[in-house]
Amino acid sequence: MALLALVLTACDPAPPPALPPVTITVSQTVEVDDTPVLDARGIGRVRLGMTSAELQATGEVGGPVGGPEFSCVVYALKAVRGWVGVEGGVAVDLRVESSARTTEGLRIGDSRARMHELYPRVEQFPHGFDQSLDAGERYRFFFMDAGNTLTGIGLSPPDRSCLN
Repeated sequence: MALLALVLTACDPAPPPALPPVTITVSQTVEVDDTPVLDARGIGRVRLGMTSAELQATGEVGGPVGGPEFSCVVYALKAVRGWVGVEGGVAVDLRVESSARTTEGLRIGDSRARMHELYPRVEQFPHGFDQSLDAGERYRFFFMDAGNTLTGIGLSPPDRSCLN
């Protein structure tokens, strides 16, 4: 009987103290989707500076493509319509032409006004617009036939381009 009394007094039926409520404040809206993102280093696992073998190992590039408009070896991207150019043994130029966006949210199909809203310091060049990035690279924005709809986004160092 003494053992039963000891067991019953060892159990504390009181519930644990309640935790204070947690309040979360959201300061901005963030869009989350599965659109591939072209950031300051590349897209998906394809990165500037990779060798041809490293690019092929990602499984995200196809075989060489090309034509007279290219000054380097160019491989097709698989996840989006576009290509990556290799010069001197490393990837130096990327171009996407469908289903992609920048980290700031500029998408293929957006307007020039949207580009200027997201990149107020963008500079015009004869074939489009350049936006310098902190990583020393640059985005290049292309509007076919000088239209109002973004048709291509490039990524390259300021001194490189695979297009003639």
